[in-house]
Amino acid sequence: MSMLKRFIAATAASCTLALAPAAFSAELVLPNEVAASHWKTGYMNEFAERVGERTQGALEVKVFPASQLYNDQDALAALGTGAVQMVWPVSVRIETIDPRLGAINLPFTLTDKLMNNQCYAKGLTELMSSYVEPRQLKILGLLRAADLFFIMSRRDVKQIADFKGSKIRVIGGRVFLDTIRGLQASPVSMPASEMSTALGQGAIDGVFTSAGGWAEMIGQTGKHAYYVPNFSLTTYAVVVDKVWFDGLSQAEQEAVTSSMDEITSKQWKEVVVEDQKLIDKMVAGGATFTQATAEESKAYQQIAENNKEVFAKAHPEVLPAMDAIEARCL
Repeated sequence: MSMLKRFIAATAASCTLALAPAAFSAELVLPNEVAASHWKTGYMNEFAERVGERTQGALEVKVFPASQLYNDQDALAALGTGAVQMVWPVSVRIETIDPRLGAINLPFTLTDKLMNNQCYAKGLTELMSSYVEPRQLKILGLLRAADLFFIMSRRDVKQIADFKGSKIRVIGGRVFLDTIRGLQASPVSMPASEMSTALGQGAIDGVFTSAGGWAEMIGQTGKHAYYVPNFSLTTYAVVVDKVWFDGLSQAEQEAVTSSMDEITSKQWKEVVVEDQKLIDKMVAGGATFTQATAEESKAYQQIAENNKEVFAKAHPEVLPAMDAIEARCL
């Protein structure tokens, strides 16, 4: 080979190497607004470890707790921009994407029994995901957020009539707002960071929240808790950028979905225990916890029926689809 030909060959090889893509790890950015010590962050870290192990580091999950990067609402808005690939918001926040998603926030709709049935949980997740996929989003799972109850600063609620005229903080969403109005109370939407101060100053009378919200954010400012069994079992929706997810290899997609399925399955059982520990801690500190009797619950069930009728008129196809999943799986 002449010197000229050798030079041309070497130059071509150099160019080929320069143009070849460098090996890199795909990145999954997962923001979170709760503290690093919260159990939700713990499950995110476990999810990151499982995905990393199953992809041998080819897909790296980066968790950013305590709103270090975004709060959940802003993270939802950032999906599709390339800045965020996944977020686990309280499901009430995804009603803003499609109001049909409000079905899972209706009173007396979800139960631990239903969601511990893997056939039902998977079918419900797929149904909810179908509503957001035209927006290039995908729901991979529904985690247990909390069995919500009322925290009151001064009123020791014993029956539904005790709520009349009160101001109750809720996270937002049409379904939750309608639920509080059904109690003849006024719903107030405000950030979680402000609710303890507002409760202490009397700007609001109560908060509709979780055991974690009570123990970790409100404390003994909320002296009285009132719980109606199964009234409002809330979830975290695991929402992913669909374009990004579809661009992963089949093995990477499987690593993400299988890791999420395993965490969801056990999380529904484990969080019940953690919530009870927090309730016991608050009661030991001097707070009261009252549970509505089966007879008292009937008044709340009537509110639920009214809410479902309003929802069904606006979105007639959703509740029958959920009933069909239940009939198929149970």
